[in-house]
Amino acid sequence: MSIEPFTSAFTSIFYFAVVLGLAVIFHEWGHFIVAKLTGAKVDEFAVGFGKKLFKYNWHGTEYSLRLLPLGGLVKIRGMDPEEELTGAEWEYLQLAPWRRILIVVAGPFMNFVLAYLIYVLMFLVFGQSYTATTTIGQVPVGSWGWEMGLHNGDKITAINGQATESWNDINLLQSDPSQEKFTITVERDGQAITKEKTLPTMINDLETDPIESPDLVEGAFITRILPDSPAEKAGLKPGLSVLSIDGIKINNRAEFSNYIASSFEKAPDGTFTAKEMNFLCKDLQGATQTVTITAGVTQPAEDALPYQPKMRIGIVYDGEVTIQEYLTPSLALLGVSPKLSPVIGTVKEGSPAANAGITSDCRIVQINNEPIDDWVEVLQRIYGAEITQEGDAYSTAPLEVTWLSPDNQMHTATITPQVTLQNIPTPTSLKTGKRYPIASIGIDLKADRMNIGVLGAVTMSWNKVTHSCGFMLKFLGKLFTGNISHKLLGGPIAIYQISGESGRWGMERFLGFIALLSVNLGLINLFPIPPFDGAHAVIYSIETVRRKPLTMKQMETFGKIGFALIIPLFFFLIYNDLARTDLFSWIKGLIF
Repeated sequence: MSIEPFTSAFTSIFYFAVVLGLAVIFHEWGHFIVAKLTGAKVDEFAVGFGKKLFKYNWHGTEYSLRLLPLGGLVKIRGMDPEEELTGAEWEYLQLAPWRRILIVVAGPFMNFVLAYLIYVLMFLVFGQSYTATTTIGQVPVGSWGWEMGLHNGDKITAINGQATESWNDINLLQSDPSQEKFTITVERDGQAITKEKTLPTMINDLETDPIESPDLVEGAFITRILPDSPAEKAGLKPGLSVLSIDGIKINNRAEFSNYIASSFEKAPDGTFTAKEMNFLCKDLQGATQTVTITAGVTQPAEDALPYQPKMRIGIVYDGEVTIQEYLTPSLALLGVSPKLSPVIGTVKEGSPAANAGITSDCRIVQINNEPIDDWVEVLQRIYGAEITQEGDAYSTAPLEVTWLSPDNQMHTATITPQVTLQNIPTPTSLKTGKRYPIASIGIDLKADRMNIGVLGAVTMSWNKVTHSCGFMLKFLGKLFTGNISHKLLGGPIAIYQISGESGRWGMERFLGFIALLSVNLGLINLFPIPPFDGAHAVIYSIETVRRKPLTMKQMETFGKIGFALIIPLFFFLIYNDLARTDLFSWIKGLIF
């Protein structure tokens, strides 16, 4: 009998204890230290739960270490409504309301402090990741880069006259839509080549406001029509969803774009003409109509590879994205991606790649006897593998992987990717909670690192914390309005799973998860909903306005409301957690 499952479970428990322990201990320490500073009597501060393994009394407070390292607790005299009170000034309920407010908000505040300190540590130890290269790796047909005649292997040396030293510079310089012309200088075969493009009407310059896209898009939803475009001349209107073209169903943005791009014919004399297309559309009320459009023909640069016309109908649209499109990096405006050396930075512990002997700093050379020269090609081979399903199990064909080890030894192994169901934030999955089977062998790209120093770490860490707070608030807002599925919520089992997963990916990702969880814990605890700390702060604020404390009966009612709210939420989160595991499928198999 293999001990690997038990070892894996023990490892996950360890990571879970560290994650939850740090976040909760810092939270409780915030309550503790401010309670001490504001004159409250603190009877006990404990790390962990359960049986006491060690205790020490100092200055009237018992400090203890307990058996289960899953958080901690702080016991302030007079905080428990059932506790016998004497009316002493150091009892919790005898403190001025503003002191109690400071005590309750100190816990969430320390969660933000913990996250901030972790981010500072991460930036100081690991540096800031960035893409150092300026060499192009992929130029998709139909992209602006292809239209301008950019090639794989071109090195971008300047954009609009400004020198580029990294892909970050390229991303920043090319994203300015305010100019009429776009100029790129590249180095190709030792020669400098300049490419220019007159920019089309930009989205921000249009006079009309876009039609807001539905939360769940069917086909391709048209948000804007460009003036004097083939779409406008054909009578196409914003607010329509294109369901099919010439009877072919449109499932995602890539299919929509590719079909339009290929809607041309080549005559024997080498000239190109656009083909007529029939769009089956549905309006917001559900009525369907057919619109016939002939795209406009645009010729790319003479050295575009491959050389073919570009079809345009002049619309702005939303739609479903493919998994490969989401997971493969690209540049939004130019549409090109950097050439990233396929050198591995991190190998997930216990993954197929790790079991095959792949380590950090190995370079992928071939997959299935096809040469690999770019990290995007690695992603395409793995994510593009055909996935089969039998019942609730997913599988994919093995890959023949050849790699060069750090000591310049060539190795080849047959590696079968592991297929798991994951939440990928596509429009459909955000709305419905749908999970997709994703193949993975457990490797990550070796990122370029930049030393940003102490000042940079301090600034960037603040940005990370505020960005995490903003993301969380937007997520919850969309959750309450129904724009995001409740299935994306997770409870303690989800935290346990993600803790183990992030821990197996290495210290950087593990610390990042602790910081993110700590931010979420601090933010949620500030909500004015019982029994969170924010609700207590609101109550004490009301006491300040009323100039008299709440009665014991009112406090008990307040506690019962919190209990009534938190228990259903807890069971709902547990249900969501279990729904992501194989438990329900196992029970279904027993019954049926």
